[in-house]
Amino acid sequence: MNLRSAETSDLETTYKIKCNALKPYIERIWDWSELRQREIHRANFFASKTKIIEHKKQEIGYIVLKETKTEISIENLLIVPRFQNLGIGKEVMKQIIKKANAEKKTVQLQVFKINTKAQRFYENLGFKKTYENKNHIGMKKDWFL
Repeated sequence: MNLRSAETSDLETTYKIKCNALKPYIERIWDWSELRQREIHRANFFASKTKIIEHKKQEIGYIVLKETKTEISIENLLIVPRFQNLGIGKEVMKQIIKKANAEKKTVQLQVFKINTKAQRFYENLGFKKTYENKNHIGMKKDWFL
């Protein structure tokens, strides 16, 4: 597994990964509009905050991080379904948690409420639920835990 910094040319690659990983959830919650999803993705894609996850030289996912002095926010951790359950996401998260612990930062994120698989994944890494709304569950892991 390798993480590389994204480039502006990775817009389409990350969009395809997003489609593979999130389309079933978005369809169930809001319905999927290809045009609308492309607009949203284009508006929210910042190469400077994105790392591409590679496995055997293939682009299989990406992670988007936002950092402050006290917190690392995971805006997206997406891995295409056929590469899930191989320990790749866990390895990415272990690196983030290690960095957060070294810098004494909390790690926070949110998942779709209907994505119980992702909830279990983060719970197994020590994340605790912090809030719940109609479509999302917020989770965090404090550096001292």
